[in-house]
Amino acid sequence: MARYKGRPSAKSIARDFPHVVETLVPLGGFRERLDDIYEFHRQRGIVARTLPGRREGERDIARWAFADKATAEEFAAEFGYARG
Repeated sequence: MARYKGRPSAKSIARDFPHVVETLVPLGGFRERLDDIYEFHRQRGIVARTLPGRREGERDIARWAFADKATAEEFAAEFGYARG
């Protein structure tokens, strides 16, 4: 699949932003929660980086990538999910 010109590839994002946090996409979509996610990034002066999502059963999983482990852990505490 082609990507937009000038947009980094998923492979380069995974290399440069190795700390990945998965978020379960709510059944109705993110809605206002997505605003909260982007606000998290804006407050820290970082660009939101995503990797291709995946499915777990009938649910979609969004994957967010971070360069810094501490930021990824903070994001996971607020927006991540635990399997099970």
